[in-house]
Amino acid sequence: MKSICFVTSSRADFGSVKLLIDEIIKLNIIKKVYLIVTGSHTDNLFGSISEIKVGKKVIIKKVKITSKNKNSFSVANSFSDSIKVYTSCLKKILPHSIVILGDRYEMLSAALSAYILKINIIHIAGGEKTIGSLDDGFRNCITKLANLHFPVAEEYKKRIIQMGESEKTVFNYGGLHFEKIKKTKYLSKQKIEKKLNFKFQKRNILLTYHPDTLDETKTIKNLKIVLKSLKKLRETLVLITSPNSDAKGVMMIKLIKSFIYNNKLRNFKFFKSLGSKNYFSILKFLDGVIGNSSSGISEVPFFGIKTINLGDRQLGRILMPSIINCKISEKKIDTALKRLYKKNRSFIPKKNSVYGNGNSAKKIAKKIINFDFKKYKKKVFVDL
Repeated sequence: MKSICFVTSSRADFGSVKLLIDEIIKLNIIKKVYLIVTGSHTDNLFGSISEIKVGKKVIIKKVKITSKNKNSFSVANSFSDSIKVYTSCLKKILPHSIVILGDRYEMLSAALSAYILKINIIHIAGGEKTIGSLDDGFRNCITKLANLHFPVAEEYKKRIIQMGESEKTVFNYGGLHFEKIKKTKYLSKQKIEKKLNFKFQKRNILLTYHPDTLDETKTIKNLKIVLKSLKKLRETLVLITSPNSDAKGVMMIKLIKSFIYNNKLRNFKFFKSLGSKNYFSILKFLDGVIGNSSSGISEVPFFGIKTINLGDRQLGRILMPSIINCKISEKKIDTALKRLYKKNRSFIPKKNSVYGNGNSAKKIAKKIINFDFKKYKKKVFVDL
């Protein structure tokens, strides 16, 4: 293998992608390592390309996908346009393989471009189930395009095989997100406060709420309900991170900012992107998180705090005992917040969790290097 290409579209995937890039470079076998930077990284409203810090050996390719994503139609247009820009980029570098993590539409368009250009596709975090979002379909499409699979849990591995993929191409080495948490060099409480210009209070909570992609008409209404409940909290710092760039994402940001300004909420702080190090450091000093982000399901439990999981966006994922599922109504959210504060450090998963033991990157890197891509170039549906 002479070259490999990675794709990152948000803070959510970059930390995991970087772990794998570092391990690939350590092996010193692949001559060229590319990183396509796209999605929210290239949109100042949702993030920043300054978040991307990799070694000099990595060749960065910026792919800007332009869309205001006001609704499903603009997202669909963005999706079709992204295939063109990915194809243009991949045609110039023609890597042996491309590594795609997760289930964003930006990742599916990258996979489609690579598939048509006959570039091997390596998919990380397939086989998961999120019934309440469009990501479910995107993820399954990527699975059927991929030559090599690295699910993060045994349940997800079985599901990929159910989809007709050869078990000889599916390897469960655990979740990169777990390893990312273990390897993070955390900031102290004082350094976080100084760096991000806020003070922790008696109680501290973080909100990340993404658009309802299956029914975008509910997005703004639901966000208003959530913000109204959080406004009632006393002696509480409420940190809010930006929603992703799905339909209604821009409107949500405007709503959050205007809600804070109009209500003169000095205890509310909005950040378009924290970055993994800041985000994980903050989690160590929170009482809990609330929202519908996958981080609340797969990352937050490892910090021993509770997650109030709002709505159906994450329905179908493996849930830790620290997760409080909550329908979106003011009364139910108020009740869930009371449950969150009943006990503080609620549950910390064991070292050997459903997501492995935190050493996935090295195993995945070695398997990528040694895998016989020629043997499995032609995809055959394997009947059970």
